[in-house]
Amino acid sequence: MVALGWIDRAGNSIFPWKTPEQGAATCAWTATSPQLAGMGGVYCEDCDIAEVADTDTERGKARGVNPYAIDPGQAARLRTLSAELTGIDAFAPTK
Repeated sequence: MVALGWIDRAGNSIFPWKTPEQGAATCAWTATSPQLAGMGGVYCEDCDIAEVADTDTERGKARGVNPYAIDPGQAARLRTLSAELTGIDAFAPTK
């Protein structure tokens, strides 16, 4: 945990940990929020849709969704590779 920067060598927390209630809040929000009606495939944090992370700053590295995680081209490549490796195309049109 020291190497990851979560605590210092004396065992004091550096990382802003959430309480269990705070940690569960976004899950509860995503299950009940009318803001998400009809939406899928979004990343959420802190009871809201996550913004794209600014990976050039320390704060940006700890918040938001990384650009590669929402790249449509990468998603298509992963779906194709998954179908090839498993023999199951979960996204194929149904007949």
